[in-house]
Amino acid sequence: MCMNYRVEQLNEKNVGDYARINALSWKQSYKGIVNDEFLDLINTEEEINKTIEKLKSSLDDNSKRFLIKVNDRYAGILRVRKTKYPEYNHCGELGALYLLDEFKGKGYGKILFNKAVEELKKMGYTSMIIGCLVGNPTNNFYKHMGGILVCTNDFSIPNQILKENLYYFDNI
Repeated sequence: MCMNYRVEQLNEKNVGDYARINALSWKQSYKGIVNDEFLDLINTEEEINKTIEKLKSSLDDNSKRFLIKVNDRYAGILRVRKTKYPEYNHCGELGALYLLDEFKGKGYGKILFNKAVEELKKMGYTSMIIGCLVGNPTNNFYKHMGGILVCTNDFSIPNQILKENLYYFDNI
């Protein structure tokens, strides 16, 4: 079902595309879950430019970030890292996997998920944790991929406290 695609690592040339895909995919994925003020704010050119600068300054951090390009058009992003959840500090974390709506349900999420596992293994991890906001249909994807729901935590953004499900994957 997947068309012609390529996964590329974040670099100086594609950092703007990564920031724009991240902002737009949040707006598409979290409509009705995250407050509209926040979604509108992160999609302003000013906020996207701030994100680009942050990404440029963190190109050498402990995260690995990737974009998937489908038929020469950026379709989604991926971020893996050492987890931010202290109780799972032995795990790698799939910190972001976002696709634009038109690319969902076509196998690209699975491609990025498998890339996350591959990269976390290279980083020395044998287990993975993923946070997914309650209400996001992607929860079903993570369950389908074998994730075990281990807890639900608070997740804060400006002017809103949301709930986030944590999924654990052992023996990745």
